[in-house]
Amino acid sequence: MDRISSGNGALDSILGGGFPVNSINIVMGLPGTGKTILAEKVVFCNASPERPALYIGTVSEPVDKMLRYLQEFDYFDAEMIGDAIIYEDMSEVLRSNDLEAFVNAVVALVKEHSPSFLVIDSFKALHAFSTSAGEFRRLLAELMTTLSTLAITSFLVGEYGPDEFSSMPEFAVADGVIELVLKKVGVKDVRYLRVVKERGSSFLSGEHAFKITTSGLDVFPRLVTPTSAVSYEILNERQKTGVEVFDEMVAEGFWRGASTVIFGPPGSGKTLLGLHLIFKGIEMGEKGLIAMMQENPTQLHRIAGGFGWDVQKAIDDGMLELFYVSPVDIYIDEFISRVSGMALTSGAKRVMIDSLDDLAASSPDPDRFRDFTYSLVQTLATHGISTCMTSEVKSLFSTNVETESGISHMSDNVVLVHYMRQNSEIKRAISIIKTRASYHDPRIRQFEITPDGIRIGGSFSDSDFA
Repeated sequence: MDRISSGNGALDSILGGGFPVNSINIVMGLPGTGKTILAEKVVFCNASPERPALYIGTVSEPVDKMLRYLQEFDYFDAEMIGDAIIYEDMSEVLRSNDLEAFVNAVVALVKEHSPSFLVIDSFKALHAFSTSAGEFRRLLAELMTTLSTLAITSFLVGEYGPDEFSSMPEFAVADGVIELVLKKVGVKDVRYLRVVKERGSSFLSGEHAFKITTSGLDVFPRLVTPTSAVSYEILNERQKTGVEVFDEMVAEGFWRGASTVIFGPPGSGKTLLGLHLIFKGIEMGEKGLIAMMQENPTQLHRIAGGFGWDVQKAIDDGMLELFYVSPVDIYIDEFISRVSGMALTSGAKRVMIDSLDDLAASSPDPDRFRDFTYSLVQTLATHGISTCMTSEVKSLFSTNVETESGISHMSDNVVLVHYMRQNSEIKRAISIIKTRASYHDPRIRQFEITPDGIRIGGSFSDSDFA
């Protein structure tokens, strides 16, 4: 079927290509969720003098006030008002007459302007002007018949709650329903949208995070595991880490496209080990992507520079992509969406995520964190991109890895960097806990941080454990 764009490519992909032409859509959500912004973006991105849009305000917000705030958005074009987009305030019709007068007025306006698009905001407010449920159903049927007959793509905006979907008649006649919600996650407010219904069309189900920006809604589709099996022939190739002894510990390197999680207590060298894998890869001609929440770009430049790695040169040479977001303002949906997109478009062969703990803290629930992380790992794996992730453990000296999210189960390789007491000294150690479909050295090896990077030595002797 023919479709119109929502004005946002990510939302179009969720909708299976956009809103079906000549469909009747309900945009529902409590106040402040962004319903009007979505409706306005649709008409400004699609309307023209040849295919005008009719925007009808009821009693929820005066049209002049709506237009005043609308000017703050990038997509606003004053020259479209009155020609491509016709605004009509119907509040006086409702207050002075009744619902039937409103419906008759809307039908008259539709026949006068012959719009290709129609928005009624707020549609739910019309219930207050109906004398009975029977009357509302009769007038609703009359209005919907007119819209369908004249081939208009319509958007009925309303402050509907989730419990009203099954009780109000407009949901039965609507072809599509989009719900916008606002949730509190920690100290942050996070917005989600989901397609509840889209008649005769496939769509991406589930909750998709979005932000309200000057461009409208910035949507981050929920990343899902590839729906069909893909060739894994590329996984028959080993990928050197660049650390000779480390490569020997994992049978000459990890499988290409494998996921590795590095566990360790604070200061044990998790981030450094991840950076080592990225920059050694760059030296071997493999592009890298670093997605960080722990250190900002300035701190990363200083840390990497201390070991002879020039972050800016790698970026300028097109060998490194850098994505940083503060753990205070992180949205797991946005993070996963941007990282996967950057990795696939940049041609990266190695991706580092530092750290999983910040990502988990940004998720509204453990299931969402697990699902998103698994989907990211699988998406990158199918493109032969190796993933390295860091995660903190509580104990400084324990060699046990305990995770509540199941991240160790979904990872191909598990590495543990930790501390050991040796006489009156504390030394770093490294262990390979798991390598999927590969041999690995199970011994606890010495792990040193030097000005040239990391150095892995021999195994500890029995006396070292005394």
